[in-house]
Amino acid sequence: MFERMRQGWQLTKKSWGVVRSRPQLAKLPLTGGVLALIAIVLVAGPGLLLVGSSSDATRVTGYVLIALGSYAASFLIIYYNVILAAAANDALEGREPDLVAAKAAARNRIPMIAGWALVSALVSLLLAVLRDRGGLPGRIAASLGAAVWGLVTFLVIPVLALEGIGPIAAIKRSGTLVRQRWGQQVTGNFVIGGISTVATLVGVVIAALGVFLVAGGSAGGAVFGGLLVLIGLVIAIAAAVFGGATRGVFGVALYHFVTEDRAVGPFSNQDLASAARTR
Repeated sequence: MFERMRQGWQLTKKSWGVVRSRPQLAKLPLTGGVLALIAIVLVAGPGLLLVGSSSDATRVTGYVLIALGSYAASFLIIYYNVILAAAANDALEGREPDLVAAKAAARNRIPMIAGWALVSALVSLLLAVLRDRGGLPGRIAASLGAAVWGLVTFLVIPVLALEGIGPIAAIKRSGTLVRQRWGQQVTGNFVIGGISTVATLVGVVIAALGVFLVAGGSAGGAVFGGLLVLIGLVIAIAAAVFGGATRGVFGVALYHFVTEDRAVGPFSNQDLASAARTR
């Protein structure tokens, strides 16, 4: 287990090295996240206010707005992840990322992205309902389902970006590739996700402490608290950008190794063999 974690850490460092050498890659998950947040605030936000109404029609409108806002946010995140995958592919192949071409590729795949966003949202909704209403068995089943779903769809974004097939075909393709090459790709993704999650939590805790100090009412507390809120937000945003960009690069590198048996970018065959061993 510790050896796998060590290998996962090495994969993470090399993935982040690609992002650091081409900072424009980091802007993509940041842009997608900001636009998704705007969609949530402008569309789903009013819906949250309406669901508390005593009018059935108003509540229905509220739920519709929440669904639309959530879907728009999901679409935007996936759209920019596809751009990231296309640009990361250039970087890993030794070319300077062409963001114009990467964005054009994503635009050409809008129907596929929209379909994948819908499928992803429906699965997330199903798992959330199971978790909330199924008691302890439901929570266990939802956790297992989320783990399996995450594994099966691990390569969907690179498949969408580089093969341009539809969402159902992309899921099948990703699932087939995972079955063919079973290994530590989960560990590599786990390390990336773990670092991002821990850093995000640190940022949230710092920001929450800042809010508490601001609410205390003293002038000194307000100034120091405001500074902590700013620091916490910066840490949380940086963690999200790190996780999104690094995961995108790692996914594309693993996609090439699994489909073509070749290493790209700074990765060696040995690196990626530890991440995707044939069963």
